[in-house]
Amino acid sequence: MELSKRSEAKVYSYQEYKDLVLECADKQTTTGSDPSQERIEATKINAQRMKRIDKQVQINAPLHQLIQENQQAVEWTILSEAWCGDGAQIIPVIAKIAAISPETIDLKIILRDENPEIMDAYLTNGSRSIPKLICKDRESGKVLGTWGPRPAGIVKMKEDFMQQNPGVDHDTFVKNLHLWYAKDGGRAIQHDFEQLVQECFNKEVVAP
Repeated sequence: MELSKRSEAKVYSYQEYKDLVLECADKQTTTGSDPSQERIEATKINAQRMKRIDKQVQINAPLHQLIQENQQAVEWTILSEAWCGDGAQIIPVIAKIAAISPETIDLKIILRDENPEIMDAYLTNGSRSIPKLICKDRESGKVLGTWGPRPAGIVKMKEDFMQQNPGVDHDTFVKNLHLWYAKDGGRAIQHDFEQLVQECFNKEVVAP
């Protein structure tokens, strides 16, 4: 599905999305079609995560240079929800990357459950996994690439952990997942985006 055919659902800047997460946490609610207590509690934790990562993350020099050298105007659209723990770990880093060159990178965030047709066009192994980023050329609207829902380095950590701990319960896995993110400090995301930027910005764009 073309992103230009999206519904009238809200489109957020990063600051607006962060404010939404903080507001949900303050009001003890969340976004999405299933505002369970578990997801509300996750949203509270995510609000603190996002504030911490905003203060701590630094973009590495090679990626910073790649972004600065890019002359192609693109739009990065991220599908997520306030309760999504991976989103809270990842989106602040992507926002820092996009902020290096706001003239060429237009970052937008939309909610998964408000945009099912878009989400279903970008499934991961048949699942509505988030966060999911779609990169498209701003002039032609052509989709240049996608990314998500997790950095390759974190995916590898998960695979190794599951092999070493068969039958591990979900809560233990999630606890370890966020420990991995904290220890990694956004490096795995940036490594992926060095590749994504080079692949997307080097593609020939043909107007539809």
